[in-house]
Amino acid sequence: MIRKHAAARASQPFVLLAVVCAAVVVAVVGGVTPPLSAARFANTGHWMYNSVLGMVFHVDGATANVDAGFPMDAEVGSQVLQSDTSGWVVGPNRITEFDKESQSQQQSAKPPSDEIPVGIEVVGGPYAVYRDTGRIVRLGDPAASIPTGGPIGTPVATPDGTLWFHRTGKGQICRLAKDGIEVSGCPVAAPPDHAGALTVVDGRPAFIDLFTSRLHTIDGDTLGEGVELGVALSPNSRPAAQDADGRLAILDQGSTQSSLILVDTRTSPVESVTVALGTGDYDGPVSTREVVTLVDRRNGTVLTYGVDGRRKDEKPFRDKAGESRLVLGEDERVYVEDSTGTQVLVVAEDGSVTDVDLTRRAATPTGKPDSPSAEQPGRAGDPGDESRRAQRSAGLPTPTTRAQPPPVPPSRPGAPVGVAARPGDGSADVTWGAAPDNRAPITSYVVSWRGSNGQTGSVPVGGGAGGHRVSGLTNGVSYTFTVAATNQVGTGPGASTGPVTPNAPVSPAAAPVNLRPSYDVSARPARDVTLTWAQPALNGGTLVHYEVTATGLGTQQVTGTQVVYRQVRASQAVTFTVAAVTRAPNGQLLTGAPASATHEPAPLPRLTLSKGAPTEESCGEKPDCAWMHVVLTGFDPRTAYLVKPYNNAGDGYTNPGHTVTTDANGNETIDQFAYTGPGETVWVEVVLPDGTPIRSNTVVW
Repeated sequence: MIRKHAAARASQPFVLLAVVCAAVVVAVVGGVTPPLSAARFANTGHWMYNSVLGMVFHVDGATANVDAGFPMDAEVGSQVLQSDTSGWVVGPNRITEFDKESQSQQQSAKPPSDEIPVGIEVVGGPYAVYRDTGRIVRLGDPAASIPTGGPIGTPVATPDGTLWFHRTGKGQICRLAKDGIEVSGCPVAAPPDHAGALTVVDGRPAFIDLFTSRLHTIDGDTLGEGVELGVALSPNSRPAAQDADGRLAILDQGSTQSSLILVDTRTSPVESVTVALGTGDYDGPVSTREVVTLVDRRNGTVLTYGVDGRRKDEKPFRDKAGESRLVLGEDERVYVEDSTGTQVLVVAEDGSVTDVDLTRRAATPTGKPDSPSAEQPGRAGDPGDESRRAQRSAGLPTPTTRAQPPPVPPSRPGAPVGVAARPGDGSADVTWGAAPDNRAPITSYVVSWRGSNGQTGSVPVGGGAGGHRVSGLTNGVSYTFTVAATNQVGTGPGASTGPVTPNAPVSPAAAPVNLRPSYDVSARPARDVTLTWAQPALNGGTLVHYEVTATGLGTQQVTGTQVVYRQVRASQAVTFTVAAVTRAPNGQLLTGAPASATHEPAPLPRLTLSKGAPTEESCGEKPDCAWMHVVLTGFDPRTAYLVKPYNNAGDGYTNPGHTVTTDANGNETIDQFAYTGPGETVWVEVVLPDGTPIRSNTVVW
């Protein structure tokens, strides 16, 4: 039954795909025998495209050997996605289907854009996800090209085949049902201005808020309250698409230090293990039940770790320039291939890594090493004539049982490997690895480009070059770069980068301009303080908010250029700082330089004491009896204060004091406390409401 289904479907697949790429949803073709309704067989192994040899290979994960291969004319950098019966070679400008059983090429169609898509192999798929373009292409049945309503993050798939994706910048988390032909809805809301990423934990979708470092499980149409991950994540953090036995692997990649963080989501509070990775340029992580896999491109290694953070294995990875591709197979193995398919490594379930030998299968495409008829019968019309086969087999081992072939004449070079571009300010640095010279030295490379605004150009560089800076580009415009090699025979095929966008360099914002506090200096004991400022230079970022701090009064986040602190005590010294927080194009939050201003405390009130008019009250006829003349200055207006007198005679003099109420200006004068005691020193005191004692000058009586 399975073979019958495969044969029936082989005649129509690209009728569907052609409609898909025209962005029209199609239903299942009538009359085609459907797959067995209750069974979906797990795909084993991994299909890949080697653009140097021009061949599609199948890698058996269990043996780490190539067990099938056939020639195909496809683009450099193409990836292969598979369903039960078919495979699709997905390149920047062409998608070609092939039948897995007969290994025969079917029709080709044009994808919705030249963006390099994210491939997802899952029940209901496979899918090619064009994140920047905002479109999900299902390559299987029912074939569909589904708009997402704008750019999205990397989707994840739950075990039931539902695809979940995050509309970046809109705060919407949407889902696509296993057999859906349109987005099922966007019922889950997330903070629109927070960087975040989706993952799957215990079979359920979850959202990591990279602004708050919290993990929110999605429950139906609701974003859960979330739990603290216990680590501070940067906006550049990247989680694995699924947990490893409850441990969530998160790659936090920094400019000076990168870390692999393994968070145990089943403990409360969560526990985590941090593995210091050092500097590097990492791809991944990808998690299986017990293993986490990373690729360190800068150092050229494939790394595997257990869920406890211990290193399991490490193997060399040759292509340091291009972006590696990590694929989690349905056989619970991870397949790591380079950008041209010239190297593939298999990560077993125990974390051990094996480098697959592609040359043996490439030399004998039928899998019969010493067979005199290596080409399959009836395949004369397949892509690749004698000269192309000779070109692709150049440099590969020749079976010793065959007679040595005559010398192969030179041909045009192959495509350069590992072509990549890094954007700059009005420029881009394009790098590549040497192209196969095909028996004639490479004399030059041609670097060409095309912008989303229609701008094109090209420049030749020397044959020994491995990079070139392209200047004169327009910031904010997306460019794709292509590099092709030339020798004495001619120019070979080009290899292209993904789209990159030059931008002016982004740095933290400058300090806010003209920061000023304003308040009524006569208002006591408290006054409202209003801070105002002007927007600073944002230095290429986008304003998120201002962060305002005040000594002893906490922190506020505001989006305007004014904030009011209510009822600041007049006697309190307060320093205010304001800094702009901006977002870089990559989502990173940057805190700018601070501006500062102060609220100067009002001067402390004063008590002035002098010897007043003589009096006989309370003193009788004792000598030098006079009133104490007390002047209060700068106190809170219309406020009652207790004034008490003191002396230094040590004679036990006490006085309960006198309560006086200040006038509207905070001043008052009293003649109180009849006193006698020639030669003695006297003074008066007032205790403010906050406990501060105010003491007058002293007077010798």
